Amino acid sequence: MVTLLVGLLKIIKTCWLKGVKYLTFSVLMLGVCHGVFASNLTVTLQGKLPTALKNNIYSHLGQLPKTELERSAYIYSAKSNTENALQSLGYYQADIQLSVEQTPWHLLIDITLNEPTIIDKINVEITGEASADPEFSHLIEHHIIQQGDTLHHGKYEDLKADILSLALQRGYFDGVLLDASITIKADYRFADIEIRYDSGFRYRFGEVNFSEFALEPALLSSLIPFESDTYYSTKAFHQLQQQLQSTKYFGSVMAVPGEKVVDEAKGEYNVPLEVTLTPAKSHQFDIGLGYATDTQFRLSASWRTPLLNRYGHFQETKFEYSELNPTGTFIYSIPLEHPTEDVLQLQASIENEDYADFTTKFYSAQIGRVITYNNWHRKIYTRYHQESWQYDLDESDPNIDWSQEDSVKYIIPGVFWSRTIRRGAALDPSHGFRQTYSIEGAHLAAGSDNSFFRVHGRWNYINTLKPNHRLVTRAEFGAIYIDRDAELAPSLRFYAGGDQSIRGFAYQSIGSTIPISSDPNEEQTIVVGGTRLFVASIEYQYYLNNKWRLALFSDGGSVANKGEYEPVYSFGSGLHYISPVGAVKFDVAYGIDDDDKNWRIHINLGAEL
Repeated sequence: MVTLLVGLLKIIKTCWLKGVKYLTFSVLMLGVCHGVFASNLTVTLQGKLPTALKNNIYSHLGQLPKTELERSAYIYSAKSNTENALQSLGYYQADIQLSVEQTPWHLLIDITLNEPTIIDKINVEITGEASADPEFSHLIEHHIIQQGDTLHHGKYEDLKADILSLALQRGYFDGVLLDASITIKADYRFADIEIRYDSGFRYRFGEVNFSEFALEPALLSSLIPFESDTYYSTKAFHQLQQQLQSTKYFGSVMAVPGEKVVDEAKGEYNVPLEVTLTPAKSHQFDIGLGYATDTQFRLSASWRTPLLNRYGHFQETKFEYSELNPTGTFIYSIPLEHPTEDVLQLQASIENEDYADFTTKFYSAQIGRVITYNNWHRKIYTRYHQESWQYDLDESDPNIDWSQEDSVKYIIPGVFWSRTIRRGAALDPSHGFRQTYSIEGAHLAAGSDNSFFRVHGRWNYINTLKPNHRLVTRAEFGAIYIDRDAELAPSLRFYAGGDQSIRGFAYQSIGSTIPISSDPNEEQTIVVGGTRLFVASIEYQYYLNNKWRLALFSDGGSVANKGEYEPVYSFGSGLHYISPVGAVKFDVAYGIDDDDKNWRIHINLGAEL
């Protein structure tokens, strides 16, 4: 008996060892029968397959294997993964055949699609308060799943996700997805979709509780963009954060929903907000260095105090130095109804300007109210303006009709408004439109040395026609009405020429002229600006990559006095580098002014809007 048992154990041991060897051999052979080269398996899909199906199959198959063991698992699961990929796009009746070749390893998947599964019935049901919400009605009416479409699991999942996402965005925090299913009918030809969502009650904004901060409570309250007891929405929630950050009073802003407050007896469902504020730095400084052909090298410095007192006052002082155009500006701002959307500004500035044929200096003190609404910025102001200038006349025999030094002062009321919309990167937008307008004037009877009325408008438009192709256009118009025998300060006249105007001409070199001398034999003149302005530009840009682009452009226009019109124009090309601080533009323009033709290089840093 013992001998028989020992013999039986030897037989089992022998069989087990042979089985292990056979199993090991089988696994190795299966790995050998894969098709990637152990780390070089190739896979081919065969059959009439749309691109979307091919991409989905490759996605389900996953990354190609790198070892023999991975290769074995890859082949073993290839059929089921292919089935899942096809079924997710509605092909439940497809025939799939796999074959493996060696040396080199290759996996061939032969697919016959057959008829897809069609959506027979779709039922999306919303209950609770969301059933009367127009946003949910719009979502249900315009979702992309329709009866008769090929079943697409991705679209079904997207619809579910859209419902749940919209619920959270609109304040339905107790919503429940009661049912979400796809029923494939027996013959695989048709499918039914059922989605039922119960939103429950919609929550409203509760109290907004700010952390301790040295700012008037009324001023903080003005930054809340919604009324108390307003229905909750993530859009309004984010607007609150943006409003707080836009003031620059705060170093950081953290807003979070608090514990839900529910009173079922009164039907009240509220979500309070807890806002933690930390102060910004008391003093902020910036220093910059730039270059443009118009003003050459320039050094800028600014000092900002974001919060001077509990009433929200703030100041900004800027200095900019260049050899041609040094400036200094001080702005003191006092919030009225809102810290950023309704502000009283007190401004003082001084500026020197070296024009082509004369120099000027002016001082300005201004009081104005700045109101922002619906992306429109409007400033209503009155300013005191004093200016003196000196012409570069012929020293030996100056024109006696013009004094070499002139001075004038004005009290100028006016209004300025602008609006900018853009899409894409702020410094290199794909689409955008900026428009600015100003109307101002002065009168002799109101304390000014002479009377004038001035209107000015400027438009910049950007449109990406198709990928890598962008069109940039701009136009500028202005008119000044003044007594014929009165002389207007140079900084209030119009000029053209330069990087931002008509390229191919020097900075502010286009305008009406006067003789440099009273000598009739002296034909030389100097540019003194004009009372009528019209400039237009069109530029085509082609992006070589996300950092470099080429440009072709043409500019034209005129600056003259009433009754005169002497247009000039130019054309040229450029190479632009998109830097982190804006486009660095190197343009070469050919300016044409009657018989006078010149090439000119323009270098500039900045965005079109």
